[in-house]
Amino acid sequence: MDSKPPPTIYDIASKAEVSITTVSRVFNNSPAVSEKTKKKVEKAIAEMNYIPNAIARSLANKLSNTIGLIVSDLSNPFFTDVIDGIEHVISREGYFAFNADTRYDIAREKKYISRMLEKRVDGIITFSTNESTHTLIKKAKQLIPVVSVQSQFRDTDSVNTQDAKGAYKAVEHLIQKGHKNIAIIVFDYDNLTIKSRIDGYIYAHVNYKLPVNKEYIFKVKFCADAGYEMTNHILDKHPEVTAIFGYNDKLAVSSYMAIHDRGLKIPDDISIVGYDNTEMASIVTPKMTTVAQPMYEMGVRAAELLMTRIKEKNLKAEPKLIVLPLELIERKSTREL
Repeated sequence: MDSKPPPTIYDIASKAEVSITTVSRVFNNSPAVSEKTKKKVEKAIAEMNYIPNAIARSLANKLSNTIGLIVSDLSNPFFTDVIDGIEHVISREGYFAFNADTRYDIAREKKYISRMLEKRVDGIITFSTNESTHTLIKKAKQLIPVVSVQSQFRDTDSVNTQDAKGAYKAVEHLIQKGHKNIAIIVFDYDNLTIKSRIDGYIYAHVNYKLPVNKEYIFKVKFCADAGYEMTNHILDKHPEVTAIFGYNDKLAVSSYMAIHDRGLKIPDDISIVGYDNTEMASIVTPKMTTVAQPMYEMGVRAAELLMTRIKEKNLKAEPKLIVLPLELIERKSTREL
């Protein structure tokens, strides 16, 4: 009798010379896999007489072995690192993620949550949930596990980094350097992350006994050049502003471009602070001061928590909150006044 163990997904990946994530995507008919790669994987499966354990589990347990991943802006490098962490965890379990980009649009966010439920995903990871969307999330939680990232609701599993604290650190840094006229640029979207960062901006002013000028809180509609256009508006209408705090590094880098195009210099003419510590923060000139979040770990912890909930099959488990640390990274984009 042949006692050789049956092949695994790792054996298939090795034979086809692809990653296990690619093999998993082939199992789930993902359009992200090229036809050439798909044929290589299918050939390896046939030659090794492989029966996917994930598919067998799906049939036995009525699981789809997919999760829904709802993010705000897939073009933001922040999400690249977070998704890498998520996929590292779920691929080991034979899972694949359906990614949905809301583009900071409430209607799109609600539509994608409903669509995920229609697709019968086994769980959802969602980012920066809107207050009104949370009602739909609570309904979804009656059917499948949901983990919310950067949105701390008491009734939902959450992975958070205390956005108000991070924004406070950023603005405090500027205040301690002598800045009093500090603008903040955020998206014109009602979610907890944006609200928390505005709160942190305000708390820093109050704590240092500086007046909060509501005209310095700039909300911009989501688009590719949002930070660029808003920075030009700030420099035109409020020349007294000496520092800009960007809601994320992507917005802050857009501010860089606007400032450079006007013939001004950072930090000589204006100081800039970003948020996230994505790769772009360290490759712009000058390198940008920013608030660092453990992006990859956020993805790992959110995915681990979701996988645990899926296996537990207990939708009434006590919600868990995981809080990860933040750090202000000081570089060359800010100066003393």
